[in-house]
Order: sequence, then structure tokens, then C-alpha cells
Amino acid sequence: MEFRIRLASETPDMTAIDEALRQVDPAAIIDRDPAGGALRATVWLGGDELAAVLAQAGYPPSEVQQLASVCCGDCSG
Repeated sequence: MEFRIRLASETPDMTAIDEALRQVDPAAIIDRDPAGGALRATVWLGGDELAAVLAQAGYPPSEVQQLASVCCGDCSG
């Protein structure tokens, strides 16, 4: 699932967040949108689980928005 995340903190440690997510989902991808500063994440977690992992890593989100799927279904995934 894809998410757009706003953190309560303005200066996240992306390495710490990446490591925390990869402990629960080794295929997780996270980056920071340079235009708006929000995080973008692709993970096999629900929104509540994602928020809990971020909070546990010391970066509680102020907003977690699940984005619409862009999966075409062609690869049966």
C-alpha cells in the first residue's frame, strides 16, 4: 500500500525511519517529497500499523493518508 505521511517533527532522520520500517517489512520503500516535505511510503502494512512503527521510531505522524492503488493487476500482485 502507498501512503503519504505528515510527521509532527520537521526534521526526520530518514535512515532511522527506513531501518524501523524494514524491520517489519524488508521490502518497504520510503522517501521524502521535496515539494511538500511529506513522507511517501510503500509498505505491506495498514495505516495504523505504519503509524505505530513511526511513533515507536520516535517520529509520530500527525497524518497518515492511504493513497489509491496504482496496481494494474497484471503481475497477479
